[in-house]
Amino acid sequence: MQHRILCTTALMLAFVCLLMPVVEAAPAFGVKDVEGPTAFAFDGFATVLVGGTPTQVPAAAVGRFVADGAGHLNDGARTLVVGGTTFRETFTCTYTVEPNGTGKAECDVVGGPNAKESFDFVIVEKKTEAFFTATTPGVTIRGATKRQQ
Repeated sequence: MQHRILCTTALMLAFVCLLMPVVEAAPAFGVKDVEGPTAFAFDGFATVLVGGTPTQVPAAAVGRFVADGAGHLNDGARTLVVGGTTFRETFTCTYTVEPNGTGKAECDVVGGPNAKESFDFVIVEKKTEAFFTATTPGVTIRGATKRQQ
């Protein structure tokens, strides 16, 4: 009798294990998951000197870049408006991506108020969409990227 209960229990346990959903591992991310022509927009605030006093003013931009999937953003161009002043800028960046989809970008910018900028981002969908925030001192912005079709 005990043998029969043990066999029945083992059979039921095996059946339950077969019915349990398969848990998939989280997808690993890398620089290859940021690739192709990409549009972006951001807004927030930047600190500028007004009459010698640091003052937060509105800032917003739209632009595009091409990611090479190997850690470089090239052909970057944006229109940046800071406190009502418009800048037409170009930029290049290097970026890294962690396996969890978060990353960092360091950018060289020509034509605007900052020559160096930095950003943290998180990939929403590989090669398609990401959210980002500036980590440049004095800049408080957030934005999103979307693959250009």
